[in-house]
Amino acid sequence: MHFVRMASALCTAFSLLPGVVSAQTLLTLPEALARAREQAPRIISARLAVAEARGRLAGASLRFRQNPELQGAVGNRPSGQPTDFEIGLAQTLEPGGRRAARVEAASAAIGQGAADLDEVTRLVLRETASAFLRALHASERIRLLTATEQLAAAVHQIADRRFRAGDLAVLDVNIARSAVARVRADGLAATAVRAAALTELRQLLPGDEIDVRGDLLLSEVPDTGALLQSASQRPELRALEAAIREADAEVQLGRTFGSPDYGFGIRYEREEGHRTLFGGMTLTLPVFSKGQELRAVGSARAARLRAELDAARRRIQTEVRATLGVYGKRLEAVRLLEREALPGSDENETLAERSFEVGQIGLPDLLLIRREIMDTRFQYLDALLEAVLARVELDASAAILR
Repeated sequence: MHFVRMASALCTAFSLLPGVVSAQTLLTLPEALARAREQAPRIISARLAVAEARGRLAGASLRFRQNPELQGAVGNRPSGQPTDFEIGLAQTLEPGGRRAARVEAASAAIGQGAADLDEVTRLVLRETASAFLRALHASERIRLLTATEQLAAAVHQIADRRFRAGDLAVLDVNIARSAVARVRADGLAATAVRAAALTELRQLLPGDEIDVRGDLLLSEVPDTGALLQSASQRPELRALEAAIREADAEVQLGRTFGSPDYGFGIRYEREEGHRTLFGGMTLTLPVFSKGQELRAVGSARAARLRAELDAARRRIQTEVRATLGVYGKRLEAVRLLEREALPGSDENETLAERSFEVGQIGLPDLLLIRREIMDTRFQYLDALLEAVLARVELDASAAILR
C-alpha cells in the first residue's frame, strides 16, 4: 500500500470493519458533541439550576416585599350599648434602593448560573470528545491488528510448509505461532479499550446504543493571541465576575438597612356608638440592626472573589500557553513520522515476506522487520491520538469547545 493510502487508513473509522458493527446509531464527533449539549445529564441539571436562579429574581423584583396587614377586633359592653369593633389596613414599605439591590443580586446569581452552565458544558464536551477519539483510536488499532494477524498467520503457514519440506527447524515454526498469539492478545486488549471508551461515551450520552465513525483529524497550530482572547471569556471567569457583582449587591443591600422602614395604614373604629376613621404611619428605628452582617460578609466575600479572579486569569493564561506548546510538539511528532518513518513501510513488508518465502532471509529476520514496521505504524497511530487529544485540551482550555 502506498504511503498516502496508509495514512488515510490510519484515520478510517471502525464503522468500515465488516462483521463488527451491529444495529447501532453511528455518530461523528460533531454529532456526539451536539447530542451532549442536548442530552448530557450534567448539562440538563445545570440548565435547570439557571431556572432556579430566575425564580429568585421573580421574588426580588416584587415592588412590595411584605403583604398588606388587615387587623380587626370586636367586643360587647355590658351596658347594652351597640357592639364595638375596629378594623384596619396597613402596608409596610422599604427604603429606596433596597429593591434595586435585591434585583442586582438576583440578576448576578442568574449570570453566575449561566456561567456555571457553560463551564459544565465545556467539561462535558471535553470528556465526550476524549472518549469519542479514544474509541475511534481503539477501533483503528483493532483494524491494524486484524491485518497484522492475517499476515502473521500467513507467515506461520509458510514456516510450517517449509518445516514440512525440511527447510526450517521446529523452533522457527513455534516462533511464528507465538507471533500470531501475541497479535491476537493485542487485539483482545484493544477490544477491551474500545469497549471501555464506548461505555464512557454512552454514560455521557444516555439513550440508544451508539458507535463512532469519522477520522482522527489534525489542524495547524492556532494563533496564540486569538486563543488568549477566547480564554479571557472562560465560563469560570464569568462565574467569578458574576459572584463579585452579587457580593457587591449584598453590601449595597446591607447599607439600606441603615435607613428606616416605614408604613401607612387606615383604621375604622366604632366605640360606644361613635364612629372614627384614623390614618397612621409607622417608622422603624435602625438603632441596633443596621445590616452589619450583610455588609461585613459581602465585603469580605467580594475581596476574596476578586483575589480568586486575578489568580484564575493568570492560571488560565499559563494553562493555554502550556497546552498550546504541548499540541505543537504532538503535531510535530506526527508530521515527523509521516515524513520519515511511514513511507515505504508497506513495500518493505511485502519485500521481506517474499524474501522469506524464497529462503533469502530467515524467520527471525522476517519477524524483526515486521515487528519494526508494526511498531512504527502503531507509534504513528498513538501519536495521532495524542495529538488530537492535545487539541481537544487546547480547545477546552481556550473556551473554544463550548
